[in-house]
Amino acid sequence: MATTGRASREAGKATRQALLRAAAEVFAEHGEAASVAQICRRADAFPNQVTYYFGSKEQLFVEVACAGILRAGRRAEEAAADATTVREYTNTLVGTLLGPCGRDVELFTTAMLLVSRRTDLRPHITDTLRTLHERGEQALMATLVRTGWELRAGIDVEARAFWSAIFGLAVQKAATGSDFGYRLEDAVAVIFTNLQIPERVLDRPLEYAPQEAR
Repeated sequence: MATTGRASREAGKATRQALLRAAAEVFAEHGEAASVAQICRRADAFPNQVTYYFGSKEQLFVEVACAGILRAGRRAEEAAADATTVREYTNTLVGTLLGPCGRDVELFTTAMLLVSRRTDLRPHITDTLRTLHERGEQALMATLVRTGWELRAGIDVEARAFWSAIFGLAVQKAATGSDFGYRLEDAVAVIFTNLQIPERVLDRPLEYAPQEAR
C-alpha cells in the first residue's frame, strides 16, 4: 500500500509538472486567451486535471507567469554579472528583460491585471513581487558596493521603481508592437532617470574605489 501511494504521488507530481511546462509554452504562444484544451493536448492530460491541480485556468496562468518573471529576473542578473561598467550593467539588465525575456515580463503584467478581478490569486503575485524586489535590492547593492555610488532614495524604493518602470515599458511594447519607439538606450535612460546615476559613474569600472565614485 505504501508503495502504491508513493507511486500515485509521484505520478501526480509528474502530471502537474507536465501541465506547468505545457502551459508555459501555450501561454507564451497565445497569452491569457489560451484554452485549457490547448494546454491539455500539449501536456497529454485531461481538463479535469487542470482543475484538480490548479483550481482554474486563471490560477494556472498566474503560477506560470510568476515562475516566468522570477526566471527572467535571474537570467537578467546572470547576464549582467560580468559587466565591467555601470553602463554595460544597466544596458544588459534592461536589454535582457525587454528582449529575450520580454514575453515573460509581459505575461506577468497580464497576471497582475488579472488579479484585480481574481483577488483570491493576489497572494501569489504579492509574494512574487516581494521576491523580485528583494533580489533587486541585493543586485543593486552589490553594484553600489563595487562603484561606491550612493542612491538618493532607499534601496528598497529604487528596486521597486526599477521593476515598475520595466513593467510599464513592457506594457507599452505589447500595446504598440512594431511602433514601440524606444531603443535600448532610451529604455535604460527612462528606467534609471529616477536613480540619477551621474554620467561620470556610468563608464567607470565596477571595481572602482568606493570613496572616489560618489
